[in-house]
Amino acid sequence: MDYSIKQLKLVTGEEVVCEILDETPESLAVRNVLALTEKTTSDGYKYFTFRTFMTYQDTPLSVMLIMNDKIMAVAIPSEDMVEQYNIAFDQLTEGLEKQAESEEEDDPEFQQSLDDWIDECENLRIMDSDVTGMIKN
Repeated sequence: MDYSIKQLKLVTGEEVVCEILDETPESLAVRNVLALTEKTTSDGYKYFTFRTFMTYQDTPLSVMLIMNDKIMAVAIPSEDMVEQYNIAFDQLTEGLEKQAESEEEDDPEFQQSLDDWIDECENLRIMDSDVTGMIKN
């Protein structure tokens, strides 16, 4: 089973783009959730950016549940949005890597953990994301 990238409009008004891993009647299991944020320049031009949806939930190993009663709409994002989402996620991963290198570059154990995490990020983009059994009904 391949994961699918969807755009969700939540009852709070927030819009998120995420990978849906599994669906139950009560919830969606998701990862790599990025929220869309509207910005306005000083001359009135509006544009959107991505930001992390939840603090410290910004790695491919972080899976969360979004309850179905908190979702107003689900859409298939445009190809442009998926491309921008992938770029944003890659930049997030790259930023975390650079930050970790600057803070912990002398710690070989930390560096090995970071290297393992980066490998996992790369593998998750092509791995089967079936999570059957993760949520018990």
